[in-house]
Amino acid sequence: MRILNKKNNLLLLGFCFTGITYLSAQDSTNSDNPSVFTTVEMTPPAEPVVTINQDPRIKQLLDIKTKMDKDGVLSENYKIQLYNGNMNEAQKVLKKAEATFPQWKTDIKWETPDFKVWIGNYRSKLETDRALKDIKKEFAGAFPFKPEKK
Repeated sequence: MRILNKKNNLLLLGFCFTGITYLSAQDSTNSDNPSVFTTVEMTPPAEPVVTINQDPRIKQLLDIKTKMDKDGVLSENYKIQLYNGNMNEAQKVLKKAEATFPQWKTDIKWETPDFKVWIGNYRSKLETDRALKDIKKEFAGAFPFKPEKK
């Protein structure tokens, strides 16, 4: 048993000696060149450039569509009717509405047999109801509606 321990101890001692020799050999090659890594200078990549070539008529079409949306031609917009009756009274209501609410477009429409005064071009029922709350202070008989497409 003792011989086996001596054998194991010698074997272990041999491995340790070999490892130390190997490590010192590694150390000696690196001692000539203390810096193993090389410094590399990198420049950032150039900013990409995007060029869009489009037909100049696209801007004109977008402007036309925006105007049509605003005028309610393409969408389901709401209006508020202020008056329904004769032409003289309709013109008076129109002038009063334009002076009181300059932020909204006001029109006179003729539908047989009466003239109608309409105000606004609201994109949603909520927007219409908010405007109606202010308008009813001046025009008690005003009511919201959705004009028919022609």
